[in-house]
Amino acid sequence: MEPAITDKDIAIYQQKIIELNRLAEIGQLSAGILHEIKNPVSFVNNFSRLSNGLIDEMRELVGKPLSELSEDDVADERELLETLSKNLVKINENGKRIERIIQGMLAQARSEAAVFEKTDLNQLLEEYSKLAYQSVRAEDREFNVTLNYALDPAVGNVSIARGEFGRVIVNLVNNACYAINEKRKQQVAGFDPVISISTRRVDNEIEILLCDNGIGIPEEIVAKLFQPFFTTKPQGKGTGLGLSLTYTSIVDTHKGTISVTSVPGEKTEFKILIPA
Repeated sequence: MEPAITDKDIAIYQQKIIELNRLAEIGQLSAGILHEIKNPVSFVNNFSRLSNGLIDEMRELVGKPLSELSEDDVADERELLETLSKNLVKINENGKRIERIIQGMLAQARSEAAVFEKTDLNQLLEEYSKLAYQSVRAEDREFNVTLNYALDPAVGNVSIARGEFGRVIVNLVNNACYAINEKRKQQVAGFDPVISISTRRVDNEIEILLCDNGIGIPEEIVAKLFQPFFTTKPQGKGTGLGLSLTYTSIVDTHKGTISVTSVPGEKTEFKILIPA
């Protein structure tokens, strides 16, 4: 007779499944990261090449005797220095963007306790939503959606667990893409796929709204969305852990709230409130 499965065994199995789900998310993100990192790398390469050309031009000017330098030469030198300075700023900006993407990937891979740090929340929302979208696009090149942002600059830096909050955004955008893709398959006339993300500061809280115009969610299912292992997706398309972990992160880790409203056939909106 086989030994009975205890509550401890179940807890261990659930933790293993959660860990596997997290690793699967990291794998799914990889394609999006490759796409998102391609643009800043191209910027760095192009501006570096252009800057080398400017330096060659400056060498020619510097090589002239001072007595032969005209006013035009001096003006050209100033213009070259100004352009070179702007190029270096662009290289620095895109280098930092690459660094943020890599740090985000490393934060996703870490499994230790959440570490809170001051983070540009608007920037994080934009970067992780694009990563999630490009990950979906990597699996289905015919899938397209418009990402609309209305991000309040007053939100500024917020103390969050960056990697964990990034996973929240990835989960929500993945679900939004799935809902939109299902509606696309219905060949609805005039359908224009859109995911809208907005932020605003409300007293001592930050409000984040993420809305899609996909297939929506029936009312009887909305109440079950955050339950562990509950999923509306077909077998093999979802573990039922994404929204459960999202709820845990927002409510337990970040001491906030998350709610969802939906109109079947029209839209679904997630509303997150976290302390500012």
